[in-house]
Amino acid sequence: MLDAYSLDTQPLDGLGVDMVPWVLTSVGTGRAIDYMYLVDLYPWQGANGVAYGAPLVLDAGMLDALPGQEEQPPGSTVPLYFADRGYLTAPIDSIAPRRLYEGRVEGFSVERRLPLSPTDNRRVAGTFGRLALRNDDGVLDSLPDGFAIQGRRVVVKRIVRGQDLSEAVPVFDGVGVAWEPGDGVMGLTVRDRTALADLSLLPTYGGTGGKDGPAAWSGKPMPGVFGIGRWVPLECYDTALGLFRCHFRRIKSVLALWDKGGAYTFVGDYPTEAALKAASLTDGQYATCCAEGLVRAVPAGLSYAGTITADIEGDAEGGYVETHAEIAARLLEIGGLGGIVAGGTVTSHAAYLPGACGFAWTSQITVGDAVSAVMQSCASWWGDDRTGMIRLGRLEEPGVPDLELVPGSGLLDVTPSTLPASISPAVWRSTVQYRRCHSVISRDAILFSADEATKAFAEREYREAPPAANSLILSRYPTAPELSIKSGFDNPGPASDLASYLQALYARSRGAWACEVPLAVAASLWLGRSIWLEWPRHGLAQGRSVRVVALPEDVGDRTATIIVWG
Repeated sequence: MLDAYSLDTQPLDGLGVDMVPWVLTSVGTGRAIDYMYLVDLYPWQGANGVAYGAPLVLDAGMLDALPGQEEQPPGSTVPLYFADRGYLTAPIDSIAPRRLYEGRVEGFSVERRLPLSPTDNRRVAGTFGRLALRNDDGVLDSLPDGFAIQGRRVVVKRIVRGQDLSEAVPVFDGVGVAWEPGDGVMGLTVRDRTALADLSLLPTYGGTGGKDGPAAWSGKPMPGVFGIGRWVPLECYDTALGLFRCHFRRIKSVLALWDKGGAYTFVGDYPTEAALKAASLTDGQYATCCAEGLVRAVPAGLSYAGTITADIEGDAEGGYVETHAEIAARLLEIGGLGGIVAGGTVTSHAAYLPGACGFAWTSQITVGDAVSAVMQSCASWWGDDRTGMIRLGRLEEPGVPDLELVPGSGLLDVTPSTLPASISPAVWRSTVQYRRCHSVISRDAILFSADEATKAFAEREYREAPPAANSLILSRYPTAPELSIKSGFDNPGPASDLASYLQALYARSRGAWACEVPLAVAASLWLGRSIWLEWPRHGLAQGRSVRVVALPEDVGDRTATIIVWG
């Protein structure tokens, strides 16, 4: 039996949703729930990097304007508390007794949207409105000079007036971007926490010689390999000894090394660069220093025939990782975000998308773009939720619904929404490519001594797993699209499984709908939740099981327009 949401008869606490601990009042009593929005800012008091003004001095009057604050010395984090109406917590509040939130919040909106097509950007699309603080009295004029907000934590919560702060429901937990002073308003632009991933992934050479690279390499990115990278091109930093860097830190192994298709013979692994230099190697042999991500190769002739390439089992600092989920989590850890990755989503993702995969970058890329590339290659998504935790997932067939939205029971209006052309009206064929060659060369350029399998591998960037297709769809929709994914998988089995999954997901003619619902209903939802939807029009008269794929919230509204797909 589905939970039927009724504004007239259904008590909100009957939904049984643990995501909304504030749902304590039955709408059926006729009493309106007194929602409030609380904003906690955690700027740095002191120089904000612009250095065009003195730090804000908190005198007695300012302490009234910035409620709940004690004067702090410059160079420390000072929390600032605001709300859409003035609010004083109870003397017995379990988190902050008698904390004063000044009623200056005029506006803020947030929307998170899952990507529907595998060809879309794989980061959860977050749209964040400007946080507007009323400043008609000019009290907040000094904030841009005295409080550095860029990259500092910003939290927006929803609460029912009179509740304990521990019962507040998170709406947004991200970071500030910049103050935007306006006429009577102090604005603040914000981003979700994935913004912290928009920094360079690869460290750079210092150009001081040795494994730090020659002077000409100063500022050049070091290579990065995660999972198993095939035919990754290497550059020699010590031509006298034939030393190459494979990865910017510890690796698991170098499985094979090639020179225009000519295979070298592995000798062994050495603990340090010094030991690697001292190793006794003969022509056509290679050895590694996995602890430092290095390899040494002695040419088979007087010199190398071409670019040296290697099959590398990459990053192993803290343990080797090889699934898409594990690699994405490792990248976020390198970016300093490991502490806010929801580990359960990594484990579940690795379970339903197993299989070794690999990625290699020899030019600079941000952590966020690298994670997006990994998730794009397996048709999955990543992004933060309303609590600020980063999650991994994929779009799935609507499951068994546990909430029913029908006219008169939590559903105010429904209008059709548009699906991406890449999956509309239905996909007739899905192909997934695998085992990337990172250094493609023509068959004619490969050494004559290379075997046929090596030549066949090197001349194509990807292999293609057997496709999943339904020709009946093409006969019905002559212009039906075809999906093609360049995966990170190293073997055909997982790639073929992914193709079958995508074909099953997108072979049906799907739809998307914008549904206007009361805020109390939207607050009980989360991205990906399965619900039952009925409406007299738009193909919904018989009802349909759908998933929530876009979830907005606006401080000034008491309704929300969600997007569902199914």
